[in-house]
Amino acid sequence: LEFVGLELDLDVGFRRLRWAILNTNSTFLSEALYRTEAKYDNITMGTWDHHTEFIGSPKLPDTVNQVDFLGAEKTCSYLMPKSAFVKANMCTETHYVLAYNDYCFTLKKKALTPDVPYGSTFVAWTQFTVINTGDHTCRLICSVEP
Repeated sequence: LEFVGLELDLDVGFRRLRWAILNTNSTFLSEALYRTEAKYDNITMGTWDHHTEFIGSPKLPDTVNQVDFLGAEKTCSYLMPKSAFVKANMCTETHYVLAYNDYCFTLKKKALTPDVPYGSTFVAWTQFTVINTGDHTCRLICSVEP
């Protein structure tokens, strides 16, 4: 996306992080990131619209091609806490898989917050690309578009 806001080298294996972020059996996004770090509540996580049982898996059966994961979508929603500017409000995100292979994966997210002032007039886009740098490390690049 247009503005790169964060580039970070991580001391975690690529496949481990891919599983944590993309696999529907992982609670990393809902519990560690959304609930604990962001203080969101009433979190609901959907499942991928196709290949939900395989997306994020470290190994795939021979009958499954990871190219088929591209374009997969899922939705989630949560209650964001009140801030100095707005009351507590619901956010709905749609996640899209844009890239998926053993070198990198890209997750693009669309966030809608219709309950905040002017919230129905804009969409917030965030994109996470994780690159496998080997030796149980990876690089995270986060970008946004207003």
